[in-house]
Amino acid sequence: MYVAKVRVSQHTCSLAVATQDGGMSMELLEYIILNEEDALFLARITRMDGNPKKYFDIIENHESTRFLQILEKTPTTLDFLAVIRDVSGIKAFEDSYCFIKPPIKVENGDKIYTVFAPSLAMLKQAYDRLKKIGNWRVEEVKKIVETKPLLTKSQMRIIKTACEMGYFSSKKKVTIKDIADAMGVAKSTAHKHLREAVSKIVEHYMEVGKNIEEIEKYFM
Repeated sequence: MYVAKVRVSQHTCSLAVATQDGGMSMELLEYIILNEEDALFLARITRMDGNPKKYFDIIENHESTRFLQILEKTPTTLDFLAVIRDVSGIKAFEDSYCFIKPPIKVENGDKIYTVFAPSLAMLKQAYDRLKKIGNWRVEEVKKIVETKPLLTKSQMRIIKTACEMGYFSSKKKVTIKDIADAMGVAKSTAHKHLREAVSKIVEHYMEVGKNIEEIEKYFM
């Protein structure tokens, strides 16, 4: 499973167009696809410089807007509902089995999507669809890994102690016996924990490297 952050220029969407001058940004908190062309968005303006009427006039008068209703205004945010005839970005991901995690951020004429994908191949398929919409770029791709700790508590203690005593220094004068004495364990125990900890760290580093190469092969 992968998580990606993708920025897409969508000048056919009134919500993106309204943010082009950089004076306003918003978040699309929720969305419902109504049909093949229209989607209902619950939007929240998170930053606005100047008169709100200027930006709402852009949204309301744009050809993609079908409905607009302001819901709630506070000193820092403004919520509204909008039905927009532009589902191209959403469908590019969903039709490729990549699932969007709201909110969708909208700023500087772009929509920024956070999506989950079962594989890089499916992400690539979504990106190919995005080429038909507008300019886009991948801002981040990460492989979701297990949250299980890399090292055991004993291995973590031995690595921490070894580091603090200067065992990994280029001018190290610390021995395994010194570390064992500091921890109050047998030399063989200290050696075993240290060897296993270093081995796990190296294996993890190599795995991360392979993941980066795999990602770069597709998108970089």
